[in-house]
Amino acid sequence: MAAFTEDLEYDLAYLRKAEGFVKRRLERVLLVDEVLRQDANDDFTRLRSRMISAIHSLDPSEAELLMDVFALSSDTAHLPTLRRRREVHASKLQRSVDTVADRESPAIRRLVSALASGSYAQSPLLVQVPEMHDGIIYETTSTLLIVRDRIWEQTREHYRFTATFDEMDFLTITRSYPAEARTVDNGVFRVNTRATSGGYNDHFWHHGGTATDTPMRRGEHYDLKFTLDATPEGGTTPVVNAYRAFHHRSLLASIQVAFLGERPRTLWTYERVSHFAQPGEPNDTNRISLDERGIATLRLRDVHGGLVSGIAWHWE
Repeated sequence: MAAFTEDLEYDLAYLRKAEGFVKRRLERVLLVDEVLRQDANDDFTRLRSRMISAIHSLDPSEAELLMDVFALSSDTAHLPTLRRRREVHASKLQRSVDTVADRESPAIRRLVSALASGSYAQSPLLVQVPEMHDGIIYETTSTLLIVRDRIWEQTREHYRFTATFDEMDFLTITRSYPAEARTVDNGVFRVNTRATSGGYNDHFWHHGGTATDTPMRRGEHYDLKFTLDATPEGGTTPVVNAYRAFHHRSLLASIQVAFLGERPRTLWTYERVSHFAQPGEPNDTNRISLDERGIATLRLRDVHGGLVSGIAWHWE
């Protein structure tokens, strides 16, 4: 159950293999199709053009690399294997194929940033990101709730964001329910939880893998990954709703609920409503289904302003 950003990276890595960026392979990687598509009328030619535009928004050396490995350049479009395309690019650099392969992952991560932020000429996101001096911009946010037999068990969070001012010491995320917060994976943040009159503040201090806290810097990208685990104080009340209020701007947001054991009868989504207007009621336009893994998914573009979006459901 990977985060949205990691899923997008995985899909891009898959897409560069075999024949590369061709129609039949794009149809297998729905996340890439989704971030390139503006509406159902977009054909493959338009999606391909947007992919090329996103690649060319990167550093020229990375753009040339990705154009070659995705079979989008005139030098590699006719080559049916990634190995052959790497050899072509390696010959241009007079480096080894292994060197080319090593450079692909960081280039793909920067391509994810371009696709998520819409920071390229032909972006379908149509997002104008204002200059900010007192906040952050979430490039992507991913929230996965795990519900086992009606009871909330764990939430996994991944926030990829850009600091918009220097000397930002920590990021605070507020919740209303008891849980144990733990940072995971990257080891560059530590969490300090404090109770408030109405809930809890999780303060995530940046230390960059060093022994002391290190302020974040303006314009730098950061990945915060953490989990929230249920505690005995949380009780055993069946959960019927999963939502997030987006106070800072999130360019791409994903909310997912994984149901282990019992599954709900009816599920629906709601988007950009006030806290008091949620969760609404299911109807013909907002009902959703679980995938084969028992996961419900809501994905959003450019959400902010403190409005609430989420997934709700009815048990039998």
